[in-house]
Amino acid sequence: MLGRNGIILLSFLLAGCGNSNFFKEDPLAKDQWYLNKDSDINHSATINLLPSAFKGRGVTISIVDDGVDLNHPDLKENLAQKHHSYLSVEGGFSAFAQHGTSVAGIIAAEEGNGIGIRGIAPKVSMMAFNVLRLASTSNLADALTREIDVVDISNNSWGDVNGWGEPLRLKSLVEKALEIGTSEGRNGKGINYVFSAGNGTDDRNNTPPIDNVNYSGLVNNRFTMPICAVDPFGKKAFYSESGATLLVCAPSKNSYAGLGVVTTDISGNDGYNPDNQEYITDYEDVNYTRQFGGTSAAAPMVSGIIALMLEANPTLSYRDVKYILALTAQKNDENDEGWSINGAQLHVNHKYGFGLVDAKKAVVMAKEWKNLEEELSIDVNISVKKPIPDNDGTCLESTVEVNESLTVEFVDIFFNAPDHENIGDLEIRIISPSATESILAQTHQQRFGFFRYNNWRFGSIRFLGENSKGKWRLLVTDKQTGKQGSLHDWALKIYGHAKPDR
Repeated sequence: MLGRNGIILLSFLLAGCGNSNFFKEDPLAKDQWYLNKDSDINHSATINLLPSAFKGRGVTISIVDDGVDLNHPDLKENLAQKHHSYLSVEGGFSAFAQHGTSVAGIIAAEEGNGIGIRGIAPKVSMMAFNVLRLASTSNLADALTREIDVVDISNNSWGDVNGWGEPLRLKSLVEKALEIGTSEGRNGKGINYVFSAGNGTDDRNNTPPIDNVNYSGLVNNRFTMPICAVDPFGKKAFYSESGATLLVCAPSKNSYAGLGVVTTDISGNDGYNPDNQEYITDYEDVNYTRQFGGTSAAAPMVSGIIALMLEANPTLSYRDVKYILALTAQKNDENDEGWSINGAQLHVNHKYGFGLVDAKKAVVMAKEWKNLEEELSIDVNISVKKPIPDNDGTCLESTVEVNESLTVEFVDIFFNAPDHENIGDLEIRIISPSATESILAQTHQQRFGFFRYNNWRFGSIRFLGENSKGKWRLLVTDKQTGKQGSLHDWALKIYGHAKPDR
């Protein structure tokens, strides 16, 4: 395993030792605290973006959102021509696109043009698909595979309409689109589907967790890269969802009055700025906002970094990109009790995935990366047919022995307990042969209570780099008295590659 300490620093990648000219020609870039620690703003969490030869040249990103302001002076040079509107009668592709415009600026605002900010990948090419204006299942599937031979990265700063604590299954059309994109996109290397992890929790009043990335079919699968958010000091943003499929986090806003992400806004007086006039310091700022946030802001930071990685090494598959981001992530919030070390010696946390994304280390590792071997999989089905103890202090444990050796990349766990009427009562964990624990579901509140774990697919990336061979243990605990049910059966599908070590 090539670990964090195995990164070789390549001096020729960096334009210089300091950042003295980094913000020189972009006047608002000095306020982009999330880029690096050169800003005068009080913060500690950054993506560690330093001067580099790589700017995202030759890489194309689709902004799957509500559109983008195509005439924004800080974006128009990096906008390709193949935009697509899903409205039969055009209702203003640019005029109602404040969310997509802010997302686009984080990724690709032009560098050194004397105005505004600078993007993480200021030479990348962007396409805008305004599918959120008419977000049908078929339109979403189309947006995820549109220009499949051209798009390298698909940024999706949106998610399931949830916040209910209920499992929402991935629509078959959308799942098929993601499968096609990762298998056929980029000439077989796979489109990098970057998604916001979700804003479905509220930690401010010590309230029980509601949502979790594993209750959303959009981000509990191996095709997508769910990105969580940390505050300017590296701690979990109160809204950012936890879960076993989180890849990495990026900095974002943590409260309405707090430090926000500085990025582009719709040109002129429209967009976010009318609600944030107190943050506008001069006329030029009306084309920008200082208050963007949520996991919507965290995801495009990672998309921008992936663009730098793909310029450094265009041969990377989407699997390689995920692996590199995990290996190079910073261990943020070091005193948090949720950190553990998996069997491949990687730090991992249900709040943060593998940690805070690190642009410098990711690009350096990408340059020298040897691509992963062919993806293989192992399927195991386990019949149980036993009742889940009803809050009596014990759990139902089911064990399976896996005889094949793969280096694990991702694990699907199919959980079938369709007669348990209250899924919020259940805590579900799986423990790998390396003794790494993955919490698939916690006891939580439910809004409706009629959803069931009917062969529900949970996912986990926490076992990345481990050997699949050995005993896998599933533990199910019912922590509320009343509703009862049985575990009928469960299944493992382990994805990985053949070599146990890199």
